[in-house]
Amino acid sequence: MFVIIQEFFINICIVIALVFMYLQVRWTKLLPAVSKQNSQWIDGVAGGLLGILLMYFSIQVTEQTIIDLRHLPVMLLLLYIGIRPALLSAVIIASGRLLYGVNLSSMAAVILMIFLFIGYMWLYQKVHHRESPLKSSFQMLLWSNIVFSIVISLVIRDWGTLQFLIPIYWLISFIGGMLASYLVHYLRRSHYLFKTYEEQSSVDYLTGLYNVREFDRLWNHSVRNAVEKEEALTLLAIDIDFFKRVNDTYGHAAGDEVLRQLGSTLNEVTRSFDIVSRNGGEEFTVILLDCSNEAGRAKAESIRRTVEHQEFLLPDGEKIFITVSIGVSTYPDHVSTAKGLLEKADESLYEAKHSGRNKVISA
Repeated sequence: MFVIIQEFFINICIVIALVFMYLQVRWTKLLPAVSKQNSQWIDGVAGGLLGILLMYFSIQVTEQTIIDLRHLPVMLLLLYIGIRPALLSAVIIASGRLLYGVNLSSMAAVILMIFLFIGYMWLYQKVHHRESPLKSSFQMLLWSNIVFSIVISLVIRDWGTLQFLIPIYWLISFIGGMLASYLVHYLRRSHYLFKTYEEQSSVDYLTGLYNVREFDRLWNHSVRNAVEKEEALTLLAIDIDFFKRVNDTYGHAAGDEVLRQLGSTLNEVTRSFDIVSRNGGEEFTVILLDCSNEAGRAKAESIRRTVEHQEFLLPDGEKIFITVSIGVSTYPDHVSTAKGLLEKADESLYEAKHSGRNKVISA
């Protein structure tokens, strides 16, 4: 009995350790590199291989019968990732069981996996969206243990063995399954919060553009890169003309909507690798990488004309027009340092604002 508990404990440790390691690799390496569909195929194969590994460390009950926690990868995949990877892992695990020999026990194991997956699917469709993942895990584990008890009783038919094997299996299956499910639930939530905080630290909450903190980091990197590669670097400093009037006349909600739409416009009219930021209030910047002063002025003029003719839709359905003033400065045409380039862009913007607005001024 102690040996059986020890083997089950090894199964639990394998599940928890490998699930933890795989999720880290999945989030940091797999998802950024492959499509969602391909990642699900990889998830299914990974779950299947974990099930086969658990069979390698299984408990030999009789000469032909082995038991383990191979159902846990299927359950976790279905609960936290999707049906397709769960089905793939179930097929791999059932096929892998046949590698240990085709006999009554292996055929019973295949039938067990089929019934388990059918029950998992029914529970997933009926209660998963109404219950927490942990509660769904408990229900799926209950189904697993019931089906296992029936199948193992038909295969072994030795009450002396069953009377201690089944209670131990129930206990270990619930402990291992709930621990693994809680681990995945906790890691997913932690990962989500981390990504949210990471995004919020670099993205402007209103426009979705880079915020001033991220602008500083990317600006310094862009300047170093331009100096090292001896490339031109152009900065556009953009400011909405008479923006205070928009807030005073239509309200701050309308002002926020104007900022949001202007951010989208700036993203659309610039190149995919240019860096668009909201630096605070109604002030925006665009870092034009490997861009001459002449090309930068042309891009600034294109932005000015686009904004001038764009209808901005307010929350109440009213449409208004706005204009922007833009200051342009270029390295190495005007300055030799990052600080100097920022100052020149601000000076040009100031001149544009105080010489009539709705214009582009280059240093």
